[in-house]
Amino acid sequence: MGRRRRVHSRTAALLRTLRGRLKLERLRQLWMQCELFSAAVVEEPRMEIARPAPPRPDVVRIHRKRRSSRSRADDVAMINALQIEHAGYNAALFDAKLGRVKIRLSRRMKNRLGHYMVAGGGQPAEIAMSLRHIERDSWDDVLHTLVHEMVHQWQDENGMALDHGQAFREKAIEVGISARATRPAGGGAQPRLAARAGKRGKH
Repeated sequence: MGRRRRVHSRTAALLRTLRGRLKLERLRQLWMQCELFSAAVVEEPRMEIARPAPPRPDVVRIHRKRRSSRSRADDVAMINALQIEHAGYNAALFDAKLGRVKIRLSRRMKNRLGHYMVAGGGQPAEIAMSLRHIERDSWDDVLHTLVHEMVHQWQDENGMALDHGQAFREKAIEVGISARATRPAGGGAQPRLAARAGKRGKH
């Protein structure tokens, strides 16, 4: 009986030893497999996904957009007449020192009789004349307005501010027109003559 117990205990110890060795061998095999696997793995390069660039904001324009200066066919005759008057008054009142300026008719101007615009934004200087003013008022009034805007042209070409200050008033008196920023409309007179009272329009 004692002999059987000793054999059994030896057998149990042997089995434990074998199990331990098997575990170690299994662990060694697993480790080798992991090493081989790590060596065989090739890291794939990362692919960068191209992202679309954000939309560029619109460029803010420095100069205000000028309305189209193209004239209608039925405006050509009136514009030519105003260009002739401009040349005549330039010679008579400004010693022919003003440059030739573009003249256009405006159908949008309701509160203004005329307006001088300096060159800018790739556009030349120009004088805009109210078509309503031309249709409703006398030709003398229209010429008065034209010379008024020519005084502003004179200011621009001589490096002055475009206003109705002292320089403007002195030049206006010199060429014979009203020196006021607002002048009688519908009852004015030719340059070098006093303007009569009536409705007022802005330049």
